[in-house]
Amino acid sequence: MDNLNLKSDEAVIQKTQTIIIDGVRYEAVLTGRRLILVESETGRIHEDIPLADISGATSGVNKLREPVITICFNAPDGGKRTLELIFIRLVEGQNIKEVERCLVIIRQHNIPVEGKTLLAEEVRLDRGAKSDTDELMAGEKVSRPAVPEWSFTSTLSKVKKTPDEDAPERSPLITIAAIVLIIALLAGGTFIAGKVMNVKNVTVDQDITTTDANSPVVPSISPTQTPEPVVNPDTGSYVPPITIPTNGIWVKVSYPGNFTEYIGARGRQIEINSSGTRLYQLPVDDAMIEGTIDKQDGSADKLEVGIYNGGVLVSKSETRKPWGLIDIHIPVGPASGGIVVPTPPSDIQVSPYASLPRVSIPPSGVWVRVFYPGNFVGSLGANGQMREVNSTGDQFYQFPIVNGMIEGSVEKQDGSVKNLIIEVYKDGGLVSQSYTSAPLGLVDVHTVVQTR
Repeated sequence: MDNLNLKSDEAVIQKTQTIIIDGVRYEAVLTGRRLILVESETGRIHEDIPLADISGATSGVNKLREPVITICFNAPDGGKRTLELIFIRLVEGQNIKEVERCLVIIRQHNIPVEGKTLLAEEVRLDRGAKSDTDELMAGEKVSRPAVPEWSFTSTLSKVKKTPDEDAPERSPLITIAAIVLIIALLAGGTFIAGKVMNVKNVTVDQDITTTDANSPVVPSISPTQTPEPVVNPDTGSYVPPITIPTNGIWVKVSYPGNFTEYIGARGRQIEINSSGTRLYQLPVDDAMIEGTIDKQDGSADKLEVGIYNGGVLVSKSETRKPWGLIDIHIPVGPASGGIVVPTPPSDIQVSPYASLPRVSIPPSGVWVRVFYPGNFVGSLGANGQMREVNSTGDQFYQFPIVNGMIEGSVEKQDGSVKNLIIEVYKDGGLVSQSYTSAPLGLVDVHTVVQTR
């Protein structure tokens, strides 16, 4: 980043923190003469564009509600090129301020600028009807990687389906009625459960006392018990259990849809942009955990955030409000089991399968596991009968065969270089593994399973 080959009379006017171009992280540097794009990880200069060659710029907002500047410039070979600069979300709208400063500098060099400069609140709300249905605007392309984190593990996320083009908007009255119905059901269930507990004389999570020496003592239920795995009979999808680590400080975020924002402590922050259930590791001790988690859709599904110390729940917050958010300001004491610091990267070659979360494998039947942090689509089948897959995260699909051929293909839906991994299991044993790390990569499956 320091070796920009600046002229003696050339000074840096503006530096951005992080932008995304075609799924790769860069830092943008504006001098009095050039726009320089530097790769964040390597410091290598990717583009060196004289301001005199830039013929125009357009400002706007992409599907993720992130500000975008698209520049058009003359290439050295005489042709025209365009670059889309995505300013990812930063704390306190810092990305909006960087966009505004960049546009001011561009205008000062008499470069035509189209579109308007959006304030932070406008970027938050300016989505339009199409965005509410999770459909891309015409000509819009979103290809940005997930933000690197200190540490995370994941479980299943729900399969998202794009609504029909002419699907009517859901009335807020329907949402309110659904919430009232849910509250009524919860109240009724609590009442019935209370009656049953009184009849059986069972108390959960409390000490049991009795004057009858012959009465059995019922043990309390531990709040950290690992849930049993569940198989969804409608989709054949398997939900692996998730276990909270018993050492260090961890934050668990659960929501069926997309959520964003940040979490951190002592000035270090993890930028969050994910879905499903995620665990984030905070290598801190005796600190204030702060952050904001923001729902990215208008559903009434529950967004839940839990903070754990040594596997024990310290604090839990939740919201069902459409477009709701959770603010976090929770102090934690000394880290049980000590501070857990993520292992730094090394030059040692690591197996691509080392990135797989550790989960329980179904002990019987034929299963196909698909793991990718982003979205993936494709088809999988057994003995010629295929099924479509369209999901994200860690998914298990069951196939009702004893012997035969598992085949199909699954492809990544973004330009990241994270691993898309497919595994085939029979009766709990691994049969085959395959992966790709290529942007928009595809994995083909042709695996024979048979009785041992």
